[in-house]
Amino acid sequence: TDKELLGFNKLKYKQKPFLLLEPNPVTFYFSLAFDAVSQLDNARALFKETLEDQMTPNVVTFSYVFKVASVGVIFSFFALEAFMNQMLPDYALINYDGKLVSKDKIQRFAPFDDKINRIIPNNCGKDFGKKYPKKMTTILELKRMRDELTHLKEKRKNGFTSYDNVYQDVLDLNLRSIVATVKLFINFYYPGLIRNYQNKTTIK
Repeated sequence: TDKELLGFNKLKYKQKPFLLLEPNPVTFYFSLAFDAVSQLDNARALFKETLEDQMTPNVVTFSYVFKVASVGVIFSFFALEAFMNQMLPDYALINYDGKLVSKDKIQRFAPFDDKINRIIPNNCGKDFGKKYPKKMTTILELKRMRDELTHLKEKRKNGFTSYDNVYQDVLDLNLRSIVATVKLFINFYYPGLIRNYQNKTTIK
């Protein structure tokens, strides 16, 4: 266009070639998390019904809650981490701990906390954590939950049950707040990248 250069993917589907104006996969990850908000509401409502109906095995409906909550958490984190990697410059070295390093090394070796609290703010010239300290707490909670769901480490307290904490976290999860915070973070550094589409869920 007169103002920007756009990229197209040259792809094939069942041997039929086509061109696709390259979309940002961050928006795909976010849309999965976004859809999970209303799905989790429905899953919890169904689970609540089973608590009042002893003839229905709660483990089946709980697995639905767990599935949807996991999708929401994991893809919220995917969107966040992929976006931060996109914010790193492709053709310039980055000052990290007094050394100039490449984007590849930051992506592979820098801890998440360093990326979100130091590298991205320094590179972008503004700091989400300083402007929204409570929202940053939500992001750190998202990171903790993602780690718990990814690794599922056994924590036996009474010799029998292993996952009391993670299951309770799933039941207590405020996915709506997490998704809204991820959207705010991304649009803070890249205004307008995340836009809601039409469905029953609203994330402000």
